[in-house]
Amino acid sequence: MSVMTGNKQIFSPRKEVRVKGYKKLFKKQGDYYDPPKKIVKELVVAMAALGFEISESEASAYMKSSYAVFDRDYFMRTRR
Repeated sequence: MSVMTGNKQIFSPRKEVRVKGYKKLFKKQGDYYDPPKKIVKELVVAMAALGFEISESEASAYMKSSYAVFDRDYFMRTRR
């Protein structure tokens, strides 16, 4: 079963409703996606090379959110 199924809020044109949908997705996402710590550490290093100082928790949050956005985009392109 897809994590997108039953989450109509994530497809709303209104930003505040989409935020609620993303929060719901992140709760479900925790069951199957946790960014690898090795990759998170390397992302911190790569961002430093670009001139951005971020923490490991920020890098992990970025990876989770980007995964959710790509998941939503894929679902919209292929299933709607």
